[in-house]
Amino acid sequence: MKIVSLVPSASEIICDLGLEKNLVGVSHECNYPISLLKINTVTSSNIDSAKSQREIDKSVREKVNENSPLYEVDIKKIKQLKPDIIITQGICDVCAISSNQVEVLLKGQLCTLPSSTKIISLNGRSFDDICNDILTIGETLNQKDKSQKIVNDAIDEQNKMSSMSKFNLRVLCLEWIDPYFSAGHWVPEQIELAGFISAIGRPGDQSRVLSIDEIINSNPDIIAIICCGYSEEENKVHLKQVMEDQRINNLPPFKNGKIFAFDSDGLFSRPTLRILEGAKKLRESILKK
Repeated sequence: MKIVSLVPSASEIICDLGLEKNLVGVSHECNYPISLLKINTVTSSNIDSAKSQREIDKSVREKVNENSPLYEVDIKKIKQLKPDIIITQGICDVCAISSNQVEVLLKGQLCTLPSSTKIISLNGRSFDDICNDILTIGETLNQKDKSQKIVNDAIDEQNKMSSMSKFNLRVLCLEWIDPYFSAGHWVPEQIELAGFISAIGRPGDQSRVLSIDEIINSNPDIIAIICCGYSEEENKVHLKQVMEDQRINNLPPFKNGKIFAFDSDGLFSRPTLRILEGAKKLRESILKK
């Protein structure tokens, strides 16, 4: 069974199921585990990730307004790979190749695939959704028992975390800093699992632009910089930028040294079970200081 994964989270799940050898094509963002970097890349971005966050935001908005794709799919290469299954996502058109784009490109006139080729769309917006996506992939790839064990172990871990001590601390997670964006989907759930209160956003909410007044009125005790898709070192740079923002740097987190940067690419941005690791890291970082 040959698989093309257009989503980093799907590639990670496939590897957890012991089926990395079945991956014949992955997206340009599939970087965990690192062995995925050796597999054929079948997508590319139309957004220059080296630009500033303000410039990236502007580029994304322009392309959305023009109805232009944010990502390109290498139709020719996928056709040559002849996959039995293509996995995409339906959560966020900004984050990865969407199921709509795949349907248009791969089932249209540009590329003729066998009718037997399955296109699976993952839609994990919460811990439960992520577990369901794992079970869906496991059943599709004839790994039902293994996927069920992975989910059962994750639920046990979630239950342990839910039983830990709670703290009356308001945590504001920022998914982007120029402009400021709230953190959505599973991130508020991560904050609650870590034992804290989400200052802005509830589980399942969409990420959205925040005004300065909203940030101030959210009265955060903690600020976490988890800019989408960035490493911890990159987010430390973003943290320094936020520290210089005189509109908000008089808030308690700045005065009390309670502003942190995290590896969002690995622990917060992707709908995988590593969100549990992210919640643990959030808790450890806040409580140790």
